[in-house]
Amino acid sequence: MNHKTFRILLVAYMIVILSVSSLPGQSIPKTWLLTWDKLIHLVEYFIFGILAMKSMNTISSKMLLVVIPFGMAFGIADEYLQSFISGRYSSGWDVLADTIGVAIGALLVLGNRDE
Repeated sequence: MNHKTFRILLVAYMIVILSVSSLPGQSIPKTWLLTWDKLIHLVEYFIFGILAMKSMNTISSKMLLVVIPFGMAFGIADEYLQSFISGRYSSGWDVLADTIGVAIGALLVLGNRDE
């Protein structure tokens, strides 16, 4: 796939993240999986980091300076918007998990790029 396809997938994935974050707390089923909240955030943004890095025209270490702050800003915006949703709350720890996930995903793509 080319970078334009990954860009479309990234935007679609961002819409999915915001859609799930917009669900009121009462409509989210209570399950044992939610006890792993930070891991869920990390994996969610790990995928975000992969898609964001692959959506760049060129994959280089300089792109980390774009992808990681972009992912962090999106995580902050997501948490801020979530603070307005009934039964949901925002957390700086969630943003940290998001940022770590983006960084790991982006670094994985950088490390596996075709030379």
